[in-house]
Amino acid sequence: MLHTGIAYVLMNSAFPRLTTPVIGIITFIYPVVAIIIVDWAVYGHPLGPAQAAGMAPIAVATLGVRLGWRFPLRRVSAA
Repeated sequence: MLHTGIAYVLMNSAFPRLTTPVIGIITFIYPVVAIIIVDWAVYGHPLGPAQAAGMAPIAVATLGVRLGWRFPLRRVSAA
């Protein structure tokens, strides 16, 4: 409870200084780090296919935000 409380205080105090996409990524990275570091590295539990499949889009989204990827916008021609 102590570690989670400290993590939430740090995250919530940083939110006013961050952009919305970065806040979204931080919110999703927190459980991924917990699964990888705590469950796998500390307790030795292997990652299951569902966990790996869930982590992949989070990793791609994190890269996209950090590297500034943008979806191409469609231009509508004026008629």
